[in-house]
Amino acid sequence: MNPLQKTLLFLLIPLLTGFSFEPDDRDMTTYRPVLLDMEDLPRSISIDIPRDFTLPGKIYIYNDLVFIIDLFTGIHVIDNQDPTQPRKTGFIKIPGVMDMAMRNQVLYADNAIDLISVDFSSYPQITSLDRVPDVFPEPAPPDMEWIPYAWSKDNRPANTVIVGWVK
Repeated sequence: MNPLQKTLLFLLIPLLTGFSFEPDDRDMTTYRPVLLDMEDLPRSISIDIPRDFTLPGKIYIYNDLVFIIDLFTGIHVIDNQDPTQPRKTGFIKIPGVMDMAMRNQVLYADNAIDLISVDFSSYPQITSLDRVPDVFPEPAPPDMEWIPYAWSKDNRPANTVIVGWVK
């Protein structure tokens, strides 16, 4: 074997032995996805009565309102006119929500993979204004930074989107 062949062999052995087609611990999660049909995503936003927190996330303050995201399910709306007695006034159901912002009475949030805008000027009545599809990646499970292969688009029902994860 000439020196070039030895060098190539030396470089190829670690590459070939480092690949495994067997699932390993890096692709395991204790969570299971919550799936929603892609056709139902635009109709999934609604206003509801206040509820308890389940998985609180980001807090956002706008005027006298406090918004607290409940990861993957929606946004709590809290009237904070009297900071000594904040009062829950509603819950905006937004499957897949993880982040939000508010500007000029318009709420912007992620609805799983889509960016939505909602008119908030007549709260508690809300109106969907616009939807930009496929802006965000699907949410990964809380204990991972990627979607496990077992739940990739190729391994679940067609035309579904991950809107959350449950244990």
